Amino acid sequence: MKKLIPIFINGKKWIQLSQLTSDQVKSLKSILPVNCLKNLVFQGIELSDCLDFDTYEYWYISQQIPEQRQAVLDF
Repeated sequence: MKKLIPIFINGKKWIQLSQLTSDQVKSLKSILPVNCLKNLVFQGIELSDCLDFDTYEYWYISQQIPEQRQAVLDF
């Protein structure tokens, strides 16, 4: 799984859930607290379902651990 590159808006890093696959969105949403997704305006365009990059990065790292264990077992 490739890591997303964040968008900088008002000095903070964000990602948009629409950049992920539906399985990734489902997995990520399962750990998110209520009301953590934001609608933001970037260069005059409203972006929906934005998540702060730190939360995404935490989830991304947690997803890499099982994949690394499986790779070791496959060897």
